[in-house]
Amino acid sequence: MTEAYWSSAYDVDPASLWAVIRRFDGLPDWHPDFRASQIVEGSSEFEVGAVRILTTNDGAEFRERLAGLDDATRTLTYEILNSPLPLVNYRSQMQVLPISDTASSLLIWRSSFDPTDGGLPSEAAKSVAEGAYAPALAALHKYLA
Repeated sequence: MTEAYWSSAYDVDPASLWAVIRRFDGLPDWHPDFRASQIVEGSSEFEVGAVRILTTNDGAEFRERLAGLDDATRTLTYEILNSPLPLVNYRSQMQVLPISDTASSLLIWRSSFDPTDGGLPSEAAKSVAEGAYAPALAALHKYLA
């Protein structure tokens, strides 16, 4: 199992950041690699078990399921069901935490997955995942400004 991790501090209160992150269908609003999202299973983007289709800027599709949404801990968990990436068993979590001394927020994005046979070695796959998280969280700063 390979694990990836990225985090960033935001100059907004945790409730404001969580309002953006908890929207399972809202990733294209701030993530620079995705142009569209559509809930294809479930009655809303906040229903655990809902499935979304994310479309990248070049037309590739990711099918993902909302595995958990916890407002008390400000944690969203999702799984990739199908994607063009050479990995399986992908499970990811985004969590918003308060930074006490500044009344700001920390966003943590972590994932675990297995590279497919013949895919990237674990460390290379980890670098790819973290390399995708970094510009996404940088773009989120611009979105929140």
